[in-house]
Amino acid sequence: MAAEAALQGGSSRRMPTMFNWEELMISKLLRRTFVAATIVAAASGFATASKAQSIADIAAKGTVTIGVLTGIPPYDTVDASGNTDGFLADMARDVAAALGTKLQIVPVNNASRAAALESGRVDLLIAQMTATPERAKTFLMTNPYGAYEMRFIGLKDTKIEKLEDLAGKRVSVPKGSTQDVAVSGYGIDGLEVVRFDDDALAMQALISGQVDATAAVATVAQDTIKKRNLTDLEIKADVPIFTLYWSMAVRKDAAELHQWLNNFIYYQEVTGRINELHKKWVGVPVPGGKLPSF
Repeated sequence: MAAEAALQGGSSRRMPTMFNWEELMISKLLRRTFVAATIVAAASGFATASKAQSIADIAAKGTVTIGVLTGIPPYDTVDASGNTDGFLADMARDVAAALGTKLQIVPVNNASRAAALESGRVDLLIAQMTATPERAKTFLMTNPYGAYEMRFIGLKDTKIEKLEDLAGKRVSVPKGSTQDVAVSGYGIDGLEVVRFDDDALAMQALISGQVDATAAVATVAQDTIKKRNLTDLEIKADVPIFTLYWSMAVRKDAAELHQWLNNFIYYQEVTGRINELHKKWVGVPVPGGKLPSF
């Protein structure tokens, strides 16, 4: 009874009616829905900013963000202000100019470039990626914008005029690289393939006399020979390993951007712009003649 009296008037606190409870619950639900919608909208806005997929998206953003491979002279260098420069950076500048947007270059390496594109850090890659069937499962790869020739490098008095001359020799390669696969697959008796963590270490093994030859990108090797005055080394032009081509890459849902880049690359080639930039930074035209398309 005392409790009854308290409820009826003995207390100054008014207990909520069933209507008040319903009103309270609806109010809370609306607030939660509004907060959730705000979060989703904010996340969508961030995704649009960082994962522009179409020409219109990039134009609206005002800046195209391009991942550019670094650490591979003479294809790249660092200018007086510490910014990435070189053949790939110039290609990125031309892309931005043709799109009519500003350019943000994001330096990437072999290990980070795919993740940079997948995560949305960049809109596209100009990062010396070969359009392999495996990569094509994840990205849309453009027609090639450049090429490189893989060659053997050795002392001038080391005879390598045909594959059989590799018998009894030690050849350095970057572990798991395309040249590792190629040279290991020759099946030449007495050929020892010596693996290192990267191209620079494989080249250093030759310079220090640990191996008889190394397999490397010809233009990169030539740049090293010139800059370090390694006059006793030469590229063994008589035994080509292979020629591969570099493509730009975009995400799978960027079909419009992919087609636009193919058009851009075609125009850059037929107007001579690609060879102009390649000569500027590498000293020679793009190897392999006319670039293929697919």
